[in-house]
Amino acid sequence: MNFKKLSFTLIELMIVVGIVGILSGIVMAVINPVNLQQKARDANRKKDLAVIASALEQYYADNNVYPISYSGSGIPDLEYALVTRAPGYLTTLPHDPVSDFSYCYYSTLVDSDSQSFYLCSALESELNQLNGVPPDKLCMSVPAGATGIYCHPSPF
Repeated sequence: MNFKKLSFTLIELMIVVGIVGILSGIVMAVINPVNLQQKARDANRKKDLAVIASALEQYYADNNVYPISYSGSGIPDLEYALVTRAPGYLTTLPHDPVSDFSYCYYSTLVDSDSQSFYLCSALESELNQLNGVPPDKLCMSVPAGATGIYCHPSPF
C-alpha cells in the first residue's frame, strides 16, 4: 500500500511564521503600547488636577479666598492649606504618576486676596493645553521627558 501523507513542508511553515511575525510587528507599531501608557498617565494627571481644583473650590466657598502660593512651585503651600491646616478638603494630595514630574499651583492676588488660581502639570504625550493661562503666569516649564503642559482651567 502506498500512503501519501498530506502535510506542510518546512518551507511552507517558515513562510507562515514569517508572515505572522511581520503582521504582529505591524500591529505593535500601530497600537504603540508606550504611547497608550503615556496617554493613560496624562489622563490620570488631568483627573488629579480636577480633584485638587474641586478641593480649592470648596476651600474658596468656605473662606472666600484661595490658598495663597508663596513660591512658584506652591504645592507644599497647597498641601499645607488643604491637608494639614484645613482638614476635610483633601486627605492626601494627589501625586503625579511619574515621580519626576510634579503638579504646580499658583494663586493670583487681587487687592491682597487670592481670587483665582492656576493649576498645572507636565504631560508626556500631548502638547501644551494652557486653557487660558497666560504664559507669564505658568508656574512651571516643560521638564525633561515631557512634551507639554496642561493647566486646569480656573473658574474665574
